[in-house]
Amino acid sequence: MSVVQTESPLRSTLPALAPATTPAPAGVRLLRAPISEPPYDDERPGGQRLPLRPASWSHGRPLRLVPPLDEEPDPRTPVSQLPSAQVFAHALVQRLLEILAGVRPLAQLQRDSSLEVYDGLELLLTARSRPRGARPGCRDVRSVHVQEQEDGVAEVNATVRRSGRYGAIALRLEGIGGRWCCTELVGV
Repeated sequence: MSVVQTESPLRSTLPALAPATTPAPAGVRLLRAPISEPPYDDERPGGQRLPLRPASWSHGRPLRLVPPLDEEPDPRTPVSQLPSAQVFAHALVQRLLEILAGVRPLAQLQRDSSLEVYDGLELLLTARSRPRGARPGCRDVRSVHVQEQEDGVAEVNATVRRSGRYGAIALRLEGIGGRWCCTELVGV
């Protein structure tokens, strides 16, 4: 008895989807792929949970994440430990004029100013167009007068020349973290 196999027209038009099986060479065997995901932090291989914090981490002291409310977060640095306020103020006013002229990026003033002053300058500079022009010279800062009110605080007023006109800029510098920081700025 013979069986005749006929191919359907559909099967002959489709390519073979299953790969042809070839015998494996001698000495080669198929292994499962290892698990590539690491265990979760709270899992152990034996099914035991890890402790949240090993005893060696504590050293017998509680971890202080936030300073207590009765402490001042950044105490003022005394003037004796700060550089000259006159030199710092002159350099800061010069950089400020260069930022306003558009030849220096505002980000360079971030280290020497408080967050409120920096945000105010950023808002001012985005509200108006900054012309790209010549770099202000060292003679554009005409005079800088510094008066130290209390230990770690200096009030500065400077006379500047911008676009051929003279104006005044007032600053308040505070010694924070061992360096001067501009916390107030008026007249820009």
